[in-house]
Amino acid sequence: MTVERVPASLGGATSHGHLLELIRSTGGLSRQQLLAATGMSRATLYERLESLLRRGFIYEAESLEATGGRRSRKIRFDDRGRVVLTIALGQTHATVCVTDIRGEALRSITSTQDISGPAGSVLAPLIDAGKALLAQGSGEVLVGVGVSLPTPVEAETGYVAHATTIPGWPRDAVARAVTDAWNVPFAVENDARAAALGERVSDAETVVYVKVGTGIGCGIVVEGSILRGARGAAGDIGHIRMAEDGPLCRCGRHGCLAAYSSGRAIAERLSGHGPSSLTALSEAGRAGDPAVTPALTSAARVLGLALSATITTLNPDRLVIGGIIGAVPAFVEQVSATVMSTVVERIADGLAIEAGDPGDRSASQGLVTLVMRKVFSPGAIDAGTHEAGAGTSVTASA
Repeated sequence: MTVERVPASLGGATSHGHLLELIRSTGGLSRQQLLAATGMSRATLYERLESLLRRGFIYEAESLEATGGRRSRKIRFDDRGRVVLTIALGQTHATVCVTDIRGEALRSITSTQDISGPAGSVLAPLIDAGKALLAQGSGEVLVGVGVSLPTPVEAETGYVAHATTIPGWPRDAVARAVTDAWNVPFAVENDARAAALGERVSDAETVVYVKVGTGIGCGIVVEGSILRGARGAAGDIGHIRMAEDGPLCRCGRHGCLAAYSSGRAIAERLSGHGPSSLTALSEAGRAGDPAVTPALTSAARVLGLALSATITTLNPDRLVIGGIIGAVPAFVEQVSATVMSTVVERIADGLAIEAGDPGDRSASQGLVTLVMRKVFSPGAIDAGTHEAGAGTSVTASA
């Protein structure tokens, strides 16, 4: 007989929300296992389960192996048909995706998109694309919407904090566009931070994620939580000054990291001597094009030097380099070589440095995590704010 591991008593965590969290995190337990894990009385447990069942959060799944009496049934979180819509917006493209609640893509579309345009002209087609993708499903329930942006974001409100890449946008442009389209909870996050959350393997690790695309972004995840800092600027490494007399950065200062190591900076240095687009630059780098490789490795070396201080300070389990330029093998190899030769042995020991996803998959998965935490956190469940199964029928919202 297979014996399923059951968590130790939760010591009084008996609310509806904590009970649902336990059921979700374990993949489902029998009533007897739930009694043992929570320490609840049978009457209290059954009342909680009945309430969660009535609200559409759980269901009775497969029968477990009999142990001498009547077969018990596993109580599972009801994820059937629940979906999340994500919009990962970069400086030159955007990916709109419908996923299941684990972040696995069901349907998606990627398009070129100039983020420097007015908010309405940028967001309206993405909202329409999201509605079209949702309409293609059958019997789905939209749990929430997640949006990532290449700019600092106030996590609590979803407002743009410092509109460095989208200076003409109202601070609440994304929040208003989403709430006007769908009556569901939403999360808005910086793209690198969302991707950092999506790249984590477990909530036990510390991950530093760097996205190198048009610009440079960094996200830090510690024990499953995004590190934001006192004023939401943690990880904003693109404007670390590497040299007083360095190249001019788009921020107006000289010598910023982004002026050395961003995709835009590399392309500008190759102007007239190499690929004109980041996609072509990435492909040339992967092919080992001798006209491109030296520029990539030079940029990666500077990035590695900048990251060495971050790695020494945080001592993470993994450093992940993603984005269309960052994930190029030669770029990752040079960053790794520079970091490993710069930091002391006790910091380098056990540190994994690896390529992340070159596209928007990691950001999408991170957004799904944020949405699910917002909708199904114990506090949200206990507050009873999402009574109708924490979602909206897709046909009604589209």
